[in-house]
Amino acid sequence: MNRMFLLMAEFETSDIPLEKIAEKYLGISIELANKRANAGKLPIPSFRAADSNKAPRLVYVKDLADYLDQRTAAGREEFKQVNS
Repeated sequence: MNRMFLLMAEFETSDIPLEKIAEKYLGISIELANKRANAGKLPIPSFRAADSNKAPRLVYVKDLADYLDQRTAAGREEFKQVNS
């Protein structure tokens, strides 16, 4: 099944608030995620829907799905190397 659609079903939107994925998928607090986003150091792109620093940071579902697919592929490759 397509990961992007699974994420859309989980979050019920195509633009996911960074606060909802920071700990679960990035393993960092929302505070650190926001700091990294401001510095351009998140592993995925984020954006604000409004021109305000108070607007929450969002992540497009396809960007998150692509990132998780890349991490999964890297994990599989590592598994193959360790177990061959």
